[in-house]
Amino acid sequence: MKKLLLFVLLFTGTIVLNGCTTMTSTKISDDRSVIHFDATSILSLGRAHQIKMLMLSSVPTDSIAVSDANEELRVMKADNTKHLEEMTILQHDEPAAEEFKTLVIDYLEVENAYIDKKIESLYSDNVRHPSRFSMETLYSRVDAELPNFRYEPN
Repeated sequence: MKKLLLFVLLFTGTIVLNGCTTMTSTKISDDRSVIHFDATSILSLGRAHQIKMLMLSSVPTDSIAVSDANEELRVMKADNTKHLEEMTILQHDEPAAEEFKTLVIDYLEVENAYIDKKIESLYSDNVRHPSRFSMETLYSRVDAELPNFRYEPN
């Protein structure tokens, strides 16, 4: 009985030791450039803004509450301005990360300009709406670059 117990203990000990030595922790290295701002959240917020502005563009001006639409647009602009202020302070060591930050800043500035034009068109009798082409193009460029970076808070 003692031999069986000793054999079981040795066998279990060998398996445990063998398991410990073969289980090595491997850290997968991510060689993408680091950005210190959450571009994913900023872009998803930007896409939500674009969808709201598209909906606003499709409804005739006489059918919407201009003051409510104006307030909604001002909230969008405030979100963008907050992100712009935070990002202009950030500095990155890698030139690629700085270039990407500049691209995101450009996008936010174009969106803010679009929001200003949208507010103006709400209050005027102008049926023509501002062009979204430059905003969409910039959004596509920024979104395409996003997977090349990883976010690490500063």
